[in-house]
Amino acid sequence: MASAIAPLISVPDAADALGLSPARVRLLAANGGLPAQKIGGRWLVERSGVEKRRSRGSAGGRPFVPRNAWAVLGLASGDEMAGLDPVVRSRLRRALSSEGLSSLMLRLERRAEVHRYSGHPGEIPYLFEDDRLVPSGVSAARAVGLDLIAGSDADGYVSDSDLDGFVRDHALLPAADLDANVVQRVVPGDIWAEFLKGRPHASEAAIAIDLAEDADSRSRAAGEKLLRRLDSGR
Repeated sequence: MASAIAPLISVPDAADALGLSPARVRLLAANGGLPAQKIGGRWLVERSGVEKRRSRGSAGGRPFVPRNAWAVLGLASGDEMAGLDPVVRSRLRRALSSEGLSSLMLRLERRAEVHRYSGHPGEIPYLFEDDRLVPSGVSAARAVGLDLIAGSDADGYVSDSDLDGFVRDHALLPAADLDANVVQRVVPGDIWAEFLKGRPHASEAAIAIDLAEDADSRSRAAGEKLLRRLDSGR
């Protein structure tokens, strides 16, 4: 007797059922957190796995508060983190050592709130001349040795107090995922001041995770490769 084929659902449908973003569902599928198959270059998730996960709640620990999320990213990147409480530092180092950054990434979702915009291609270079933006993802891939070209896309972090002015000054328009060429990762002002202000680009671990969550398959592969490099380097 032939074995039954597990019913499959799309990533957006699984995301709706679980109350997660499609990016998180793709990561769960890729990391084995959800049973899934990749067919024709896209993930399809087993409905039974979605139902089981929903019934037991989210596994793997609670999301880190923003400051601890950024502390994890700093520690994973080899930053000094001089102002970090020793007890917190020890706890976060243990989590990194035992689980690895790749496994912790779903707990880092509160590091920023993602906003997507459409910008004129001719304006994109001027975004990177604006010190209110700290490049990340595909816009900072070259800075960490990855062979990715951003083209007319821009990805980076901005303080919540600067977002409105940045959007206005660069004539950015809100856009759906497929139409967006500018990703703004918005953080509270205290996080900006402590972890991002004045940096030429985001930390290596932040760049890796932002790439691994990208909708573009080549960017995701590059991000996952960088995550493995960071995990193997500890």
